[in-house]
Amino acid sequence: MIERIEDLDGIGDTKAKRLREKGFRTVDDLRRASVEELMRADGIGDALAERIKSQVGEATSEATERTGKRPDVTASEWSVTERQAEHLSKLTRTDSADLIGRAAGDVRGRLEELLDPELLFSRRICGRVVKRNPEAGEDDPESEKWHPVPHATVHVEDTDASFLGYFPEDTIYGWLFPFGPQREEIATVTTDECGKFCVSVPRWDIDRVVSHRRERVCLPELVVPRLRDVLEDPRVLPDPVRPPRPGPDPGPLRLDSPGAFDRVSELVGRETALRLDRSEGQATFGESRRALRAFLDRPAFPEPIRPPLPDDLPEPSPEKRVEALNGRLPVDPDVLEAVDFDRFVGPVLRCRDVVVPEWTTLVDVPDITFRVTQDVDGDGTEETIYSEGYFEVRWDETPDDVVLEASGDAISTPTCHGLTPENLECETPSIETVGTMPARSPHHDRSSGYARRINRPKEPDGDRPVAETPYAGTLQLHGCHRFEEASHYRLVYEYEGNDQQAFTGNEWYAPAIGRESVHVQPADPQGWYPVLDEAYLESYYGEALSDNPLLFPYWMLNWNTRRYPDGEYAVSLQLGDDDRNVLDETGPVSLVVDNSRPATSISSIRWGPASTPRSNWTDISSACPVIRRAADTPVRIAVSFTASASHFRDVSLAMYGCEDDPTRVDPARPAGTARANEYTYWHQSTSDDSHSRTVVFEVPASSPEGPTASPCGPTAERSLPAAVPARGRTGGSTPSTSGHTPVAASASSTGSRHPEDAS
Repeated sequence: MIERIEDLDGIGDTKAKRLREKGFRTVDDLRRASVEELMRADGIGDALAERIKSQVGEATSEATERTGKRPDVTASEWSVTERQAEHLSKLTRTDSADLIGRAAGDVRGRLEELLDPELLFSRRICGRVVKRNPEAGEDDPESEKWHPVPHATVHVEDTDASFLGYFPEDTIYGWLFPFGPQREEIATVTTDECGKFCVSVPRWDIDRVVSHRRERVCLPELVVPRLRDVLEDPRVLPDPVRPPRPGPDPGPLRLDSPGAFDRVSELVGRETALRLDRSEGQATFGESRRALRAFLDRPAFPEPIRPPLPDDLPEPSPEKRVEALNGRLPVDPDVLEAVDFDRFVGPVLRCRDVVVPEWTTLVDVPDITFRVTQDVDGDGTEETIYSEGYFEVRWDETPDDVVLEASGDAISTPTCHGLTPENLECETPSIETVGTMPARSPHHDRSSGYARRINRPKEPDGDRPVAETPYAGTLQLHGCHRFEEASHYRLVYEYEGNDQQAFTGNEWYAPAIGRESVHVQPADPQGWYPVLDEAYLESYYGEALSDNPLLFPYWMLNWNTRRYPDGEYAVSLQLGDDDRNVLDETGPVSLVVDNSRPATSISSIRWGPASTPRSNWTDISSACPVIRRAADTPVRIAVSFTASASHFRDVSLAMYGCEDDPTRVDPARPAGTARANEYTYWHQSTSDDSHSRTVVFEVPASSPEGPTASPCGPTAERSLPAAVPARGRTGGSTPSTSGHTPVAASASSTGSRHPEDAS
């Protein structure tokens, strides 16, 4: 048993001191650290760091193993390619032939006296492979829209590619058509049960990519846009500034700045703008902004957008394409012949500070790219489920999470969160959880079917009585169904007191630790499923197993409630033998399901000078209203609205201006409860299922004139929780005025008090 750092083979007093200086004071500290973290200590190279890890072992528990640790590509697995060797040769004046094919860790040991010390280390880039959930709607949360893709192979590739760039003059985006790419595989890593992976990239290789691009004007700016990038430039079209100096920085676009909400709505859609506004407005002093930062770092365009190519640009054979264009594009005919206009990368951000030709050619652009493969048809050969991957990682930054979206045929799992064995002791058959939420008191009322501790009402005196929160979206039901005498099980339900029937037609992929996911599907049309015990899984995998590899061995049903009518379901578990004879049945657990959309409407908008009675104000509820006001005169605008839902939660109403947002004056705003231009209301009792209000905002006399958007009708969205998907949110209408008093009002309400984590 190793008790002191000095007792490790290869570690003397000097290296032990250096490790302690970096914070590794005990053997347990070394056990918890990664190879890359240990390498930060002076004198600890890649080989020695791995030697240390092999001696101290991994500090893992059954819980840690079952939640999944991201598989890593370490420096020892990073194979130096020919182009990388050429770069190292230029940096160190060594023979490149002696470096090709060697591991990055070995190269570091050979060149540590010749390389800049900053380039000797590695940077850890982590990511995940996901697949879009085709059953999720636009109202669903991110956790519902994306499913993890486990046990897929991520190929890390050294790529040199040339592009035909298309940069239309009337947009801030561009599209790249690749031709003549050269790829060399560096390393591979398999995604874990949650679709996650990590890659330790040598800094000298990152330097190769970054330094090459810095030598080319504007090339570093050609990146796949994040939501943050779209919001940081408030200009619809940037004014190009010719080198050598860029123009003044337009500054970040804040949602509480005048006119920002409408601008953001144009760029990323109204529902996303509402979510951003709520996230920004709900922040309090000292609160972490990590969730908001993560949201802003998501891709602005999850799906590729086809470029607005000229109508007369043909797409037939390459020879006919060159002949038809006949010199009309300032592009080499050989390039036009090599390009496939159905294969593109984009949109990417175009250069903002340099005039860029509409058509231009970029040659030999280096990148470290990702390609993902998976055996989707079970034939033993992996098919490509994600490719291209250009500009996914901004190597001059430090990304926390690279998201690779796999194609629709990828095998994914509905969730990576569920009930694990260390959280459960099974003595009798039972339904234990809905997602990770206990299906028993005090979290859930088994008789009424409601969650009781999520989205509780807020009474006027501040008390928080128990809630009546329904469920919606896709629910994972976990429980005790693994008993020696039972080989099969099924879940049955009574809907609104009607006859009992079985859940049928539900199938899913269950994640397994270190193995391909298990395809769970009914054994017959009556809804019976095989119990996925070790005997079944040995037959499924075709080999002997020492333990059950399922990440969630008590997962019984993946229930998409959207396919079922809203109402109360009394759900029971049945155990059966090989002939599907019922051996045991649990008592019912009631679950109230509500996937309905809340409703909002703005019934009237009236305005008048602040000094006149409201009864004399002018109605401007019609389309395209214009407010004319005298100079230096404050005006007020009254917005009357109603929000309702079968399980109403909250509603908010906000008004925006071009420079100064109007201030809410009626009802008076309690300090610290909302932004100055916003009205919010949270349900006060379980029977509180609608809310009507007239909110008055004042536009100060100092506000400038200017137009905004025309009124639009009510819209709706649903925002769901991570553990138990189900809460509803509606976005209201956006009436606006133009003329001397530019404003925009928006209302959003949350109906269906479904469970969520951050209530």
